[in-house]
Amino acid sequence: MFSTHAAALAALAVTLPLLSGPAARAESLGRLFHTPAERARIDRPPQPDATPAPPPRLDGIITRSAGRPVIFVDGQATPADTRQVRIDDASARVTTPDGRHHLLRVGDSPLNTGAP
Repeated sequence: MFSTHAAALAALAVTLPLLSGPAARAESLGRLFHTPAERARIDRPPQPDATPAPPPRLDGIITRSAGRPVIFVDGQATPADTRQVRIDDASARVTTPDGRHHLLRVGDSPLNTGAP
């Protein structure tokens, strides 16, 4: 009934989707138009900074009889929570933008502070 040409076309029509299906689904459309070097850069997770930033400097603490204390960190006034300030030893617990916590004393250089 079928000629060999028609049978070959039917076999090709069945086989071709099987071969190209997984390859076509392997990459999402967002990565499709990138070069291999760009894809490798996208897949690589961001590298953390090799050297962490130095701890901040605590310049001063202002307390009030009513209201929140104010701490001066690297020359900038910042409202503080009463739990992070210790008046008896002039220290404050400061959290830097990178998420690290520092226990700083007024007047100490940043290199001499203990960072718990």
